Amino acid sequence: MRPLRPASEASAGPRSPHLMVAFVTVTVLAVVSALSPPHMLLFGMVAIGTAFAAASASPRGVLAVGCYAFAAAFAVSTWQGMLGTTDQILRLLLVAAIIPISWVIAAHLRLLLRETAEAAGERGMLAAIVEQATDAIIVLHLDGTVLKWNAGAENLYGYRAAEMVGEKFSRVLPPERLPYYERSLAEVTGGENTIVDEAPRIRSDGTTFLVSIASAPIRDESGEVIAVAATERDITATKRRETEERQALERTAQAVRMESLGQLAGGVAHDFNNLLAIILNYADFLTEEVTADGRRDLDRIRDAAGRARSLTSQLLLFARQEPTQVENVDLNEVVSSSSELLSRSIGTNIRLVCRTHGQPLPVRANRGRLDQILLNLVINARDAMPDGGLVVVGTDRTADGGARLSVTDTGCGMTAEVRDRLFEPFFTTKPADQGTGLGLATVYGIVEDAGGHIGVESSPGAGTTFTIELPRADGPAPEAAGTSVTGPSPGRGEHVVVLEDEDFVRDAVIRILRENGFRTTVLHEQDPAAAVLDDAALLIADIELRHSSGPEVAARLRRHHPGLRVLFMSGYSERDLRDRYQLDGSARIMPKPFTAVELLAAVGDTLASTAGRRG
Repeated sequence: MRPLRPASEASAGPRSPHLMVAFVTVTVLAVVSALSPPHMLLFGMVAIGTAFAAASASPRGVLAVGCYAFAAAFAVSTWQGMLGTTDQILRLLLVAAIIPISWVIAAHLRLLLRETAEAAGERGMLAAIVEQATDAIIVLHLDGTVLKWNAGAENLYGYRAAEMVGEKFSRVLPPERLPYYERSLAEVTGGENTIVDEAPRIRSDGTTFLVSIASAPIRDESGEVIAVAATERDITATKRRETEERQALERTAQAVRMESLGQLAGGVAHDFNNLLAIILNYADFLTEEVTADGRRDLDRIRDAAGRARSLTSQLLLFARQEPTQVENVDLNEVVSSSSELLSRSIGTNIRLVCRTHGQPLPVRANRGRLDQILLNLVINARDAMPDGGLVVVGTDRTADGGARLSVTDTGCGMTAEVRDRLFEPFFTTKPADQGTGLGLATVYGIVEDAGGHIGVESSPGAGTTFTIELPRADGPAPEAAGTSVTGPSPGRGEHVVVLEDEDFVRDAVIRILRENGFRTTVLHEQDPAAAVLDDAALLIADIELRHSSGPEVAARLRRHHPGLRVLFMSGYSERDLRDRYQLDGSARIMPKPFTAVELLAAVGDTLASTAGRRG
């Protein structure tokens, strides 16, 4: 942009009309004085030309005109014979005195013109900046009438300046924001600067968006507030991005937290399974040694241990460490076939509505686990509506072709704090005798294990919606590896070597085997003696040992006894163990806790198989 030229420079050049008029005036007055009678003493009037020159705002021009006037006055008066007279001297002194006075006036006028030009240039520059700014810059009268509406405001709101100037600014405000706007306007007109981080506005097409606002008062020379200036910036996209990033961080934090809880749950389940194996088997040992009343007590012990076994299974589901048989399942069919069972589960005061998608929604999952998800979510909805209500179970297709299952209730809803901890194991808002806190944790584990995602939307008094998204079924169902049980079989003196670092579990295994016709030998982890394996038919080894692992010990022993059959046992997830120790389908794993019948069946199955002979 070219710099603005001060107006004083334009008027100070040699062609300035003021200087030309001044020279002409001096010349005409000099001629008139020369032609007039000497006694009229008109030659002093040429000083008027110097005064005219002051209007040019050119001090040098004033000096030039003054010198020309003084010379003309001297020449005319001398030609008229007044050389050295008092009249000549007085009038020449007048002409000379007018010169500095006019020079001062011209200099002052030049300064004023320069300042005026600079101020005009600054105003022009500011006006250009305001007009070209991408932000909306709006000037309001004290009563809220729009005085200035720049191009940024036109782009932001969709209204042209001609449409808004003279209109009330409240035209672009949502009705509910009027009290806030009036309070903010009163603060600015009172002389305060205000900043609003987030405020809704309405475009010309009726859409709503968010802006950040910085407002300041405009004052006149006396300091009185005469208008309000506001700068607005569209932050809709920024807020949306911040929301998405915050949700992503929350999901990541939840995933990390749930992963940690899952690892903890898996470890707890393993330790529980060892303890339950001891409880179940030693309760069986006592059955024949106690009275009828004692047997009833032992039945209660076994029943409690069975329920504890079910809880550890749910923990492994949450930790995604429980192997499952998956198949292609139509989500619509799951909902339709479960509707009768779900209706009986929620009572007569709650209405169940099932809305399925018009097209099949095939997913890759375990059918029983899907039924478990539905039952847990519907029962959770029932408990949130003690006075009755509505539960809607629906299916739909996701944008990427997957399947969506939603369960919505009209219950009491939940707070954000409860929602954040909803899927944690053992977290529950129900009384201690009405829930274990594992229902939703189990649902979370099943969904994550199926490669899906579960979300929840809820607020106090507004009900709750659980949304589960599962990937579309694709490819054949994987074959699940496991131990095929052929039933318990008594031993015929076969030699079984037992490697277990939990003393009570090891003693229970040896006792069961010996009482059922097997010969047993205890093998220690640190120093496995190859001599005891000469006639061994089977090695039973715990996978997780204190200093090594069952597969490591078995591999070392098989170097000398390649035909040794191996039966592993563990309280951890079979799938996790196979991945960790690279065990193929031929490796047999017996889950803890186990009963005597399950142990004998696994031993008989392993001995009858030739799969264990493979290295």
